[in-house]
Amino acid sequence: MLQLHRAFLAVSAAILMLNTVAMQAYGQEPDILHSDVQKKYEIGIYLLNVGKVDLQTGSYDLDFYMWIKSNEADFTQSKPKFEFMNGRVTTEVLTVEPNYYEVRVKGNFLKNMNFQKYPFEQLFLTVEVEGIDDIDKMVFVPDADATGIDKLVNIPGWRLVSSDSTITEHQYPDEKSYSRYIFSITIERFFLSSFLKTIFPVLIITTIAMLAFWMSPTNFTSRIGLGASTLLAAVAAHLNAANQLPPIGYLTLFDKIMIIAYALFLNNLLSMVIQMRLIDHDQKEDAVRVNARMRKLMPVIIIAIFFALLLV
Repeated sequence: MLQLHRAFLAVSAAILMLNTVAMQAYGQEPDILHSDVQKKYEIGIYLLNVGKVDLQTGSYDLDFYMWIKSNEADFTQSKPKFEFMNGRVTTEVLTVEPNYYEVRVKGNFLKNMNFQKYPFEQLFLTVEVEGIDDIDKMVFVPDADATGIDKLVNIPGWRLVSSDSTITEHQYPDEKSYSRYIFSITIERFFLSSFLKTIFPVLIITTIAMLAFWMSPTNFTSRIGLGASTLLAAVAAHLNAANQLPPIGYLTLFDKIMIIAYALFLNNLLSMVIQMRLIDHDQKEDAVRVNARMRKLMPVIIIAIFFALLLV
């Protein structure tokens, strides 16, 4: 039995040696397509369409071509193994050649968005592709020359700023690392449109409320009515803007502007209450002086709160 086993090993070794010699004789190298050596895959994306950008959920719809090229693989025998890490997609295979693989991808993607500069924020919409095999076997290389955005791409309400492609190494708890390709586009709001729709109404409302300082301290009803109604309008504008964003744990630029506005409203209403008490005690001249002092306090309030909020 032992002799039979040795004979089998000898025959197997001889066949392997003959096969290698034959391949070298015809100018061929042993097959490395299915070996465990590290292979480089050149990957790129060409963006065709951008659908709805949902700020509440941090999701967005994308439609694009994606291709993978490699001289170290034969895609007619084995398709490239990858997955989209930040979205659900449907793919349509367009081209399969020995060293080239192309698909059309449509899907809904997710990204944590930063709204600290709202309503003038920039958002980064990404597509993140990761290889199924670890980095010892599969490495992505960006195809920077062909990657880009179609000139007909239009995102309602947003201005397309730029696009970028990067490669990162993502490590999991099992200490295995995987090559990840990240295609990102940068979008931002139109400045004038955002200003007129969000900041400008608050400035107008606050300015109207502050006109009470130039009214006679004896006009209680008119002054209180003006201050209260404009305060409600400012709160409504703030809530309307906040409803466009997801629940976030930090202050946006618009929140900071509203804090300054609320401080001015508080100063205005507090001034009215003090003046009303003085008028009730027949101290009209003191009421006029309080009104003038509280009016001069407005720029101090704006500057003090502005610098305080810079630290937040």
